[in-house]
Amino acid sequence: MDRTWIEKPRTTKEYMDGIIGFLDFAFARAAVSDRICCPCPRCAFGKWHKRDTVQDHLLLKPFPRNYVIWNRHGEIQPVEPSSTEVQAPPSQKNPLNTLLHDVFGHHGDEGIMGLNDAVIPDGDEDIADGRLHEGSFDDGSEFNEFLKDGNEKLHEGGKYTKLEFIIKLYHIKVLCRISDKAMTMILTLLRDTFDGIQLPSSFYKAKQVICKLGLEYTKIDACPNDCMLYLDDTPDNIQDTCKYCGISRWIS
Repeated sequence: MDRTWIEKPRTTKEYMDGIIGFLDFAFARAAVSDRICCPCPRCAFGKWHKRDTVQDHLLLKPFPRNYVIWNRHGEIQPVEPSSTEVQAPPSQKNPLNTLLHDVFGHHGDEGIMGLNDAVIPDGDEDIADGRLHEGSFDDGSEFNEFLKDGNEKLHEGGKYTKLEFIIKLYHIKVLCRISDKAMTMILTLLRDTFDGIQLPSSFYKAKQVICKLGLEYTKIDACPNDCMLYLDDTPDNIQDTCKYCGISRWIS
């Protein structure tokens, strides 16, 4: 059974279909009184819930990425034959290089060895606004120009490239819910403080730099107490209050 959906952002169809497949598998093999142990980070296999609750938990929190053999939910781990072969350790790949390769295909193999390791946002739903796909590449020359920009050092003797620093800054914005206006003020302060620093003059221009990575998002309302997500599959199925704690969905 394909488990690659575990690595997908929680807002993608692949992830949601994967959750349904996991629940079908687990409840068919390991349910006790219509409950299974929930693998979400909050429950950590220590609490048993019914199907709807487990599904809500796994949409609100990520499915554990290292749980690819569902042995706590009825799957039997295959026994691999012993072997005396010595396998070489897997090569350490730059995560930014891997992201570029995934987005741009064969272009991602050209000239990206100069990039240092960077923290890439892990599928955060609010990582950008709806304009992120305006800047897709039309040809290799545009990609090479973007790559050159990405390899440019933030400042002389600095640790990060311009692209790496912007991505890290973007990650902080998402985690801390910083407004676009505040990010522009931070960029302006950095440019005024450090001579020669290679940063965009506004956050809008910073987004134009990384928009070509192909990042996207889907905004989904959540209960303020993190009980559930409001998926609203159809216009006739809109919930106004949390079905667990009863708090209103809307800001009064």
